Amino acid sequence: MKGILVLILAAAVGYISYQYAYPILAGYVKFEKHKKEIVVAPAPKPVVKKEVAVVAPPKTVVEVPKPAPVMEAPKPAVVMETPKPAADPNEFVAPALPTIEETTKNWTVLPKSAFPRQVTIKRDLELSMKIGNSKAATQVKAGGKMYAVGQDGTNILVSPSDTSPMRGAVAFEDTDLKDVLIQGYERWKITYVETLKKAHAFRLVAAERAKNAPAESKGTAKAGNDKPAKDKDGTYPLLLASMKSGQVTEIKPDIIKEWGEPQLAEGVWTVIVKYETQTMFGKFDTEAQAHVKNGAVEKWIYTGSGEVVP
Repeated sequence: MKGILVLILAAAVGYISYQYAYPILAGYVKFEKHKKEIVVAPAPKPVVKKEVAVVAPPKTVVEVPKPAPVMEAPKPAVVMETPKPAADPNEFVAPALPTIEETTKNWTVLPKSAFPRQVTIKRDLELSMKIGNSKAATQVKAGGKMYAVGQDGTNILVSPSDTSPMRGAVAFEDTDLKDVLIQGYERWKITYVETLKKAHAFRLVAAERAKNAPAESKGTAKAGNDKPAKDKDGTYPLLLASMKSGQVTEIKPDIIKEWGEPQLAEGVWTVIVKYETQTMFGKFDTEAQAHVKNGAVEKWIYTGSGEVVP
């Protein structure tokens, strides 16, 4: 039994010597065969963690339209106004006259003074002419002449002459009556304004002459040539008597708008009246003057033109 234990102990010592002491000795004496290989374990590979990218859903971008650029209006240049001279109280101011369309209510009401008037027919027409209870048809070629003698609604009554009793109706636009009246109205406006201008100048001259006249010449020119008397209502009995007697027919007391003050010049008293008169283009204000001498009306004349008033 004791021998078995010795064997076991010897085997253990030999095994341990072989395992630990022998490799050292073999390395010293260069025994490669018995050199124990030292295996170096490879470094562990790094573990790459997979990252899961979380992609957010695309956002809906609402584009707000940019406001259009506002163009600023250019600032007006500062203009230094030249001060206007004071208005001359004696300066003539022409009246604002209506258009012929206004005076004729757009050609629907022509004044009676527009007839009779020769017109040209613009196109070929077959007119039915009346004379009493009889009728007759007549052909009128474009360019033919007729006389416009009246108005019937939108038609013009025409006749072969200004004295013929025959009548026929033709459309207003089939004649040149509109052109004729327009031309006449433009001429009349020039004449009318010029007449008013002359009347204005006459009043200024008369007023200046009366202001500068010698004291002894004011009031009467000679004995018996008294200043026309003025009634309480502003009228002059002497002038009213002249109108009633028929010395002047165009001027009536009821159409006079203004009675002027008598002015003495060269022994004649002048009294200006403003009244409304009917022309072929409507009613307009007109001025006339009565010349008075020695207690009687010598004549009536238009202030502007100097023509005798009928």
